Order: sequence, then C-alpha cells, then structure tokens
Amino acid sequence: MKFIDLFAGLGGFHQALSQRGGECVFASELNSDLADLYEKNFGVRPAGDIRAVDLDTIPEHDILCAGFPCQPFSKAGDQKGLECPQWGNLFDYVVAILQKKKPRYFIVENVPNLMRHRGGETWDIICDQLRDLGYDISFERLSPHMFGIPQKRERAFIVGDLQGLDGFAWPIPDVIEATSIRSVLDDEPDDAHALNKNHIRYIETWQDFIAALPKEEHIPSFPIWAMEFGATYPLEGLTPHVMGYRGLGKFKGAFGASLSRLKPETVKERLPTYALSVVRVFGTNGGLN
Repeated sequence: MKFIDLFAGLGGFHQALSQRGGECVFASELNSDLADLYEKNFGVRPAGDIRAVDLDTIPEHDILCAGFPCQPFSKAGDQKGLECPQWGNLFDYVVAILQKKKPRYFIVENVPNLMRHRGGETWDIICDQLRDLGYDISFERLSPHMFGIPQKRERAFIVGDLQGLDGFAWPIPDVIEATSIRSVLDDEPDDAHALNKNHIRYIETWQDFIAALPKEEHIPSFPIWAMEFGATYPLEGLTPHVMGYRGLGKFKGAFGASLSRLKPETVKERLPTYALSVVRVFGTNGGLN
C-alpha cells in the first residue's frame, strides 16, 4: 500500500508503515533540520510547508498519515485551537487532501487534550469533518507504555476507512505490563554527555515530588516546572529583566533560593531561565502565555 506522511517530523508513521510493507510516495515537513534527517533515514525528501504545496501534485495513495501540529491544542500552549493564526488551519489541509485524493484509509494523531479542548467542541468538529467525507472513524488514546516501551506519552489517534470499520479493534492489551527505563539504557555509552548540576537538581526535585504523592493519586497532567517549587518571585508586572533584577530581595527564586541581599547578576542566576525574558512569559494564572 502507498501512503503519504504529512507533518512528518522524525518519521514515526513512516517507520511503522514501511515495516508493514507500505511505500511512502509523498512526505511534508516544515522544519528543514527534520526534513534533512527524514531524507537521510528514509531516502525521501519531504516537501516543505504543506500550505505551499499544489495538492493536485500529491500522488495517489491508499493511506494518509498526519500528526498535525499540536501547539494550538496543548495544555502547555495558548489553546487557541482551530482559530490559532499560525497553526490552527493546518487540519483543513488534511481534510482537503482526503477530499481531493480519497485514500481509503487515514491515521491522524495529536495530543490528548485535543479531545477535551473547549469542552470537546473542537474534537466534535474534527470528527464531523472526517465523517462528512464518507469515512467510518474510530478513535482512542494510546501511549507507548501500553506496548512495552518505557515512556508514558498519551496521544489521541483517529483512524478512518471509506469502506467501514466493521471488525476493527484497537490493539490494546488486556494487561499492561510494568516497564522500566533501565530496559533501554546502556550502562556505559561511549558518547554519553553528563547532566549539569541544575538538570540533576530538576530531576531530584521532581522525584521528591513524585515520592511525596499518595500512591492513589494520579500525577498531575497539567504542566509543572520543578524550578517553581518554593519560588515566590512575582509572575505579574514588569519582568525581572526589565527591573534589572533589583527589588526582588523579599522573594525566592528557583527551588526557593533566597534573593535577599544579592547583586543583580546573582539574582539572575537564581531565577529560572524562562523568567529572564524581556517580555512577560507568565499570565495571571501562572500559566505560560
């Protein structure tokens, strides 16, 4: 079967489908570094921005794969969704290609928050668009750890078939075995890079946080930055950069480090790197803007 790989990234769809005997006849990836790596790994040079591609030139194919950009729907972003001026309309190109080329199958994926975005309204719009094209669809949330890979990274998948999905079932195992990162790590890799002390501190702080959670509690799914544990520096008003790192003596920086009686350059060292920008990076709710 022939497939196309939209928003191809590192080529996860390509690797999976080629191992099943599929042939990639078209790929698209905006990031030039990723496109270079994709070509190196798979021998296919991706087109650039799909918005600049003449859709009529896309070859006929059996399967459309698309991991369309997640930034408009991610909890770590501004969640402007389909109205995001930069990325929100890219799903429209998936719909346009399906309508024009009519492949029998498609597989699309995105962050699981897409299913909850605006109370599920965005998800309903996307699913209705796919059904309106004549596809029978099914969706599920899947994560690598469900299949023996030591990474918990949920994604929302939708599959579609113009001829119906009777008999289709998601391959979710009845029992999800425990996994360990140790199963994929080398003990003494030749090209290892040492973590700096700040990164080690981030990991240790996060581990302390996880260990303190009651076993019956789920790990919070919203973004958490370990450097904010114990920090009290202001999230509103002028940024520390604009303030010249003065007037912060009564506050605490990353990991609760005191900012009292310190020179500006030392105050700067005790703040998280994302707090050092010229413009404010936090909103009134403490979330990234």
